[in-house]
Amino acid sequence: MPSIDDLAGLDLRVGTVRRCEPNTGARDPALSLWIDVGGSTVQSSAKVTDRYEPEDLVGRQLVVVCGFDPIRVGGFRSDVLVLGALTDGGVVLISPDAPVHPGARIA
Repeated sequence: MPSIDDLAGLDLRVGTVRRCEPNTGARDPALSLWIDVGGSTVQSSAKVTDRYEPEDLVGRQLVVVCGFDPIRVGGFRSDVLVLGALTDGGVVLISPDAPVHPGARIA
């Protein structure tokens, strides 16, 4: 069973989407996101096309997990994991309820 120390070991941050476009190389429909996490831009491929269009996400703040080794999704480098809630209608992205500085740590 996971402990509170396991959660504390994750690098959870708020990022602001700066660019978003379809990930045409992905096996399942996905979006390629470029996310400002405070001083650097990271990339992520996210299967969120059931609820979001690329233009919906530019400027939006999201919660991401940093610190993983990058993986490739359909030829696109994915540095972080974008967090969302699984629903019958697709993934609902997790966001702060007020603007915060990109890169702010989740406590």
